[in-house]
Amino acid sequence: MKDYILYYDSGTSNTRAYLLDRDFQVRYTAKKTVGSKDSAISGSNRVLIEGLKELYDHVLSANSLEEGDISAIYASGMITCAYGLKEVPHLALPLTLEGFADSLVPFLEDTCFHREIVLIPGLKTVNDDITYVNNMRGEEIEIIGALDELQSLGAPKDLAMILPGSHTHVTYLQGEQIADIISNFTGELFHAIQKDTILSPVLVSDGSPLDPEMVRKGYENLQKFGFNRALYICRAMDAFGKGTPAQRFSYGEGVILGGVRQSLEYYCQHFWPNCRTAALVSDEFMYRLFSILLEDSPFIDQVLWLPISREKSYGVSGLKKILSVRR
Repeated sequence: MKDYILYYDSGTSNTRAYLLDRDFQVRYTAKKTVGSKDSAISGSNRVLIEGLKELYDHVLSANSLEEGDISAIYASGMITCAYGLKEVPHLALPLTLEGFADSLVPFLEDTCFHREIVLIPGLKTVNDDITYVNNMRGEEIEIIGALDELQSLGAPKDLAMILPGSHTHVTYLQGEQIADIISNFTGELFHAIQKDTILSPVLVSDGSPLDPEMVRKGYENLQKFGFNRALYICRAMDAFGKGTPAQRFSYGEGVILGGVRQSLEYYCQHFWPNCRTAALVSDEFMYRLFSILLEDSPFIDQVLWLPISREKSYGVSGLKKILSVRR
């Protein structure tokens, strides 16, 4: 009997495989350092396909399963980009849950798997002005997976869901309709500055809690002087021994992530007038950081937290919800 589903969450650098039972409970997970970046570097997606198949074979072996035990394979994330398994066009917003569920793309992978893999598309906004064009691949299924938890928290119909990461996306939800997106360059920017600039020793956490006053100071200077000058002040703090390492780190976070607050407030003011709530799908650090950044916002009255962990996947929850409404 085919009792299991295999779900891939594949990103730029890493892919995680989830073995799910018929009730969508996670029975096993495995991770491999392979993603769309490897396809881009090699000029072929063969390396990605082979990595996916290695994960697949490992999951089967580790659970004493055979090919016939897997009823379906689903995949989301960067696996649908030009350097993924197969390029799948983004779906245009606004989009209902039912519309999304009806837009999954079956793909016959006949290189290694010789079976169908169902691909979950990303999302995009459409606008003649490139200023307002945004897109995501992978976060959309997490958003859908968080809908029921938002309801259990008593969240309002209209809210901004913030998903921190390499690119921090802010999604405007109206009930179960995904209405809009703001995409921000954050995690990758932080990593690049930390890795390849003189601020490298400053932007390293020593494990101390965030200093709220310094997060606020970073955001204040971002507003006052702009990004370049505000970030230089972080360098000056280091050069002249001002503040503790935790304070300098907190200041830098306030500068870099403060731009997300700026973009969110602009959209709330001009496009999302009914949005007064933000919901963080994140670890505790990011929830704390954005709670500080947004605490005096004239547009956001409350910040809800939907915690992530190794044991919990909103992607898996999203897949379950999508398949439950798929016609």
